[in-house]
Formats: sequence, structure tokens, C-alpha cells
Amino acid sequence: MPRQNLHDKPFDESTKDKLDLYREYLREWLPVFMHLPFVDTIQIFDFFAGPGADLAGNPGSPVITCDEVRSALLAGKDQQPKIKAYFNEYKEDKYRELSARIDRQRDSLPQVKFTTMQNDFHSAFWQWELLMHGKTANLLFLDQSGVQHITKPIFQTIVQLPRTDFIFFISSAMVNRFKNLPEIRTHVPIAEEDLSQMNGDNVHRIVAKAYSRWIPDRLEYYLGSYSIKKGANVYGLVFGSHHPLGIDKFLTVAWKLGGEANFDIDKDGIDPNQPSLFPEYDIPQKISGFEKELEAAILERRVSTNKDVYIFALQNGVLSKHAKNAINRMIKAGKLPPQSLHVTYDAWKKSSVETIQYFEGMQQ
Repeated sequence: MPRQNLHDKPFDESTKDKLDLYREYLREWLPVFMHLPFVDTIQIFDFFAGPGADLAGNPGSPVITCDEVRSALLAGKDQQPKIKAYFNEYKEDKYRELSARIDRQRDSLPQVKFTTMQNDFHSAFWQWELLMHGKTANLLFLDQSGVQHITKPIFQTIVQLPRTDFIFFISSAMVNRFKNLPEIRTHVPIAEEDLSQMNGDNVHRIVAKAYSRWIPDRLEYYLGSYSIKKGANVYGLVFGSHHPLGIDKFLTVAWKLGGEANFDIDKDGIDPNQPSLFPEYDIPQKISGFEKELEAAILERRVSTNKDVYIFALQNGVLSKHAKNAINRMIKAGKLPPQSLHVTYDAWKKSSVETIQYFEGMQQ
């Protein structure tokens, strides 16, 4: 299928939402690695870079990358790691525009080494994958069109790279449209039971979760997603990271931009400007469902420490504050005794552990 040309007219709102999330995550990600002793090179790889801007001059991912790197350098200290930015674009006309735009960035970013390439995705990926090892921190942005480029070998290679986060786009609407074709299963590892529950709104939620089936056994890894509606179709971003801080920052950005989607994915009908007379009706289904799952996990002792609660929240696509609120509701309802649990990344990385307290005599 030919790649849709997104750059021959101004970006629509759904494309801007995608780029906003990329910008916000890059803004969160860069400072993490600016001063770590075990990282000497920060690398950003943009495999479907396009010309760098749309017809109206709105910045695409390459210009956004340069803007955020520039801001991070200005905010940083004197000693900083090397920063390298890699941009690939296959089409000749777009590649020429991209190269010219990157050339204009070089003077204001002399600390950054830029590399542009005109190659097909798979050739570019396997060539640049060799650079993603050693004392590097890598962010991969894979703004593919369709579903075909993120194959199982490529996905499994990415998730096993050290200190590497990724964001990739997928045309989930295409999966929903052709879900009964066996060929779809070669591109997306969706279970049969999930296909029957798939619809036009929840498709990306299901598609993103399906990629967990490709994560190698015993590999601790975190996936996140963000659904994007364009007209009647839903597309989306899939995020991946080895580290709790990576998924924590992605979820922080996603919830800043609406939570799990840029539309009312569960048809909650909640208007923040007109709260209900009953506060429980203003809790999105995503959060209320999580609270029920966390409560069951705590009462069944499957989750028993503050660190367990924190990871449980990340794995379910919600913020630590949502988990904290759920525990406070349990305390208020008399299901747990009064207690204060620190459910944050800073608490998770401490050596000390806070154990959940139960009422005496509660069933083990």
C-alpha cells in the first residue's frame, strides 16, 4: 500500500495530536539522560522523517526533535553527553526538503551530530541498529503508514536493546477493517478472542496490548498506548520501555493529553466543566475498572507493597495518583486500616519497602 502523503497540506488535528505527544515525551525523556555517568551518547532515530514540516510550515518530527534538543541543551549543565540525531526518508523529494531543513539547524546546534539517510525502512533500521549499543540512550520514533513495518523480528530486536524507548504509529483502523483476513495476524499478534471484542473505538487499545505477545519470556517490559481518532477511524501510538520511569513519563504525557485517547474512548460523557452532583459518576471507566482490579489484587494479597502497587498501576496504563486514590477509597470504605503508602517512582527506586497493612484477622 503506498504511504499516504501527510505533507502536501497542513497537518490535521489528529496528526498534530500525534506530534504533540512525541514532543511532550521527548521533552520528558531528554533530561533523564543528560548527566548519567553510564550514558555518554543520547541518540534519537526518526525512521519515517518526511520533509520536516507540512505545506504550511508546521513542524514535523525532525524539527520538533531539533527544538527539544536545543531546549534541553540550554537548560542543561556544562558537562553534557554527545547527542546524535538520525533522520531517514525514502522518497526523493521529501528527502531533499528534509536535508535542507536539517542543514539549517546545524549552525544553532553545533553540539549535535546530524545524520540523514534516504533508504527503505528495513535497510535503515538494520544499519542503525548497530549504533544502539554500548553507553547510549536511544529513542526510536517510527511513524509508519499502515501496519507492515514493525515485524516480529524488528519488535523483538528493539525491546531487547538497552536503554531504548520507542514510539511507533500504527493504522489500527486498518486492522479492524481487515481483521478477518489471516494476513493481518502476520503483522499484528492479536489473539482470536480479542478479535471478537474489537470495534472501531477500542481497536487501538486491543492492537497495542497484542504486542505484549511478542515480548520475549522473562523480559520485564512496559507497553503503553494512545488512541487517535481521525474522522470515523481510530489510529494510535504504541510506546515501549524497559524501565518504570519510561512508562511513567509516557503515561504522564498521555494523561495530560486526555488519558488513553484524544476522544471519549469509553463514551463516559464526562464534562470537566460541568461536574456531576455525584462524584462517582465523574470517574472514567478506565479508572473505575482499574480501582476494582487493584482492590481485588490487594485483598487477595497479590499486591502487598507500595512498590507492587506502583508497578500494577503502570501495567494497567494509569498514573500512580490513580492508584493512591484507589487505596484511599479502600481505607474510607473500611476495607483497609488507615495508613500512608508512598506510590511514586521515587519510592519505587528506594531500597526500603512499605508493606500494605490489613485489619487483624483478615483472611490471608
